Amino acid sequence: MKKPVLLWLAVTFSVAANAQDLMTGPLAGVSTQLQSVKTGNAQFVQKIEASQPNYRATFSVTKTSDKGKGDENTYFLNLSDLDVSTVTYKVERDVIAVMADTKQHRKFVRYSENGELKNLTDRVKLYADNPDIAKALVESLKKVIQAAEKAYKPTRTPETLDELRTWLKANIGNEAIGSEKYEQALTFDYDNPLRAVFRRSEVSAKGSASSETYSFNLGDLALEGLQVETKGKRLELSLVTQQKQKLMGYAKDGKLDNVVQTFEIIGSDADKIRDIAGAWRKLIPLAVKQLESRKPTFANMTGAQKYLESSITSAKTNDRTIEQTLKPDCICTYTRRETYNKNNTEEVYEFNLADLAEKGAKLGVDKELYTIELKTRDNRRFIGYTKNGVRQNYVSQLELAADNLENVRYMSQAVEKAVQLCALSRKSPVPTGSQQARLDWIKEQLPKDLGEKEPTSYALTTDNGTCDLKLTVTQGGRKVSELVYDLALKDLNADATNFDVDGKNVYVNLVTKGKEKLVKTYKDGKPSDYVHTVKIQLGDIEKGRYVAEAFKQLIRNCVSN
Repeated sequence: MKKPVLLWLAVTFSVAANAQDLMTGPLAGVSTQLQSVKTGNAQFVQKIEASQPNYRATFSVTKTSDKGKGDENTYFLNLSDLDVSTVTYKVERDVIAVMADTKQHRKFVRYSENGELKNLTDRVKLYADNPDIAKALVESLKKVIQAAEKAYKPTRTPETLDELRTWLKANIGNEAIGSEKYEQALTFDYDNPLRAVFRRSEVSAKGSASSETYSFNLGDLALEGLQVETKGKRLELSLVTQQKQKLMGYAKDGKLDNVVQTFEIIGSDADKIRDIAGAWRKLIPLAVKQLESRKPTFANMTGAQKYLESSITSAKTNDRTIEQTLKPDCICTYTRRETYNKNNTEEVYEFNLADLAEKGAKLGVDKELYTIELKTRDNRRFIGYTKNGVRQNYVSQLELAADNLENVRYMSQAVEKAVQLCALSRKSPVPTGSQQARLDWIKEQLPKDLGEKEPTSYALTTDNGTCDLKLTVTQGGRKVSELVYDLALKDLNADATNFDVDGKNVYVNLVTKGKEKLVKTYKDGKPSDYVHTVKIQLGDIEKGRYVAEAFKQLIRNCVSN
């Protein structure tokens, strides 16, 4: 059992030894060329010190003025990060500067002045006091860079998902960058190994810390956007969700605050953070594949209903509890009972799933709970809403709640499927036979004693066949009033006939052609004004929808006659 380990150690030792051999000569060559340089008013003392592994090195340049004031600049870097093609020299008054830039000008060089860490830089600057030494130093730098490119090998990381998770957990840790200190940890859910939490705390000089926590699923991450960037003195490895979807829970100082699409791992060493990035590049495709294998399929309404109903469960925080149920039939009811700071609220929403926008499910956060916002198409107020038993105005959206993001992971897909299937299966109750059958059906839908304070009743009668009608609207209360409309259906515009919502009420609107005032009215038995629009109040959205449809058919058949 020990042979693979011994073999791996042997290979590692061999690689390290090989890197040592590759670098010894070139490093000595650079060291030889780094001579003291005297100018008119200062002297430069320069040296290179190899680290382990020795493709990493520190250049130090100490400038001492004639008055004895000294300044030391140091550059620490992986020599393979330098770009051979950028190594050059340039005369600067009485001294020759020899410069080398990093590949793609990436700021991977740690730079200090007099022991104080400064922002990362993309250039190393050395000096020579004559052109021959400058040219020799340029050539020596090119050789050491080429040797470092051969010697540098990123850390070998595991290949399996489980091993990569273990490796990342062990290698993502605390960082001290100058006076800034960061405590970082990556952990994984025991029950769901794809579920991860990244915690980062920034510790101030006084010892106080502000913490940020990101909860996410490894399978939601994308290779696109996985990159190392420089921010001042530190390096940041950004991890981003696929299509930049906001699927990460973000908590500030322990309280869930938002959903986001990215987070950053902070590092001080370019090699280490590149190794961590390399491990993520291996892990992400494996996690995406595993998550995809767990994805439910919503081939029919039953599957979508089952997921929707089982996903909406109790959601809790320290001071807030939401008990909720969703009955996801095409005519859907969502009931929500919330206790917050000892205040109790009950809300009931009733709506047709087919009225929702297919892509309308949106994830958010409210008071430390995740929310799933559902919206209607075109933001039409087609959702009936009751609060604490009292009917409220119709609304265009509602929010479901969750305290676990995984519970509602596929909510948008399930809603989209249910919306599509309900739209396809929607069947009109309007009779398809005769005009009289449609007219009789409309009469049955018209309300009697609608409303409490001033109950309103509607009656529809024929005046001359089914194309000339009388609509009688009787309003009760302290004083009874009656309004009669003479409806010649040939004068009405079928395309303009619709249903709409105004506050708590649903109306069907009958409109004349060109909105010409052609409908004669009678108020309490006396002739009154002509009008171009007649509004019929219905009890709910579904009745409004189909009464409007029935009138459209009546009007079209009368016009064609």
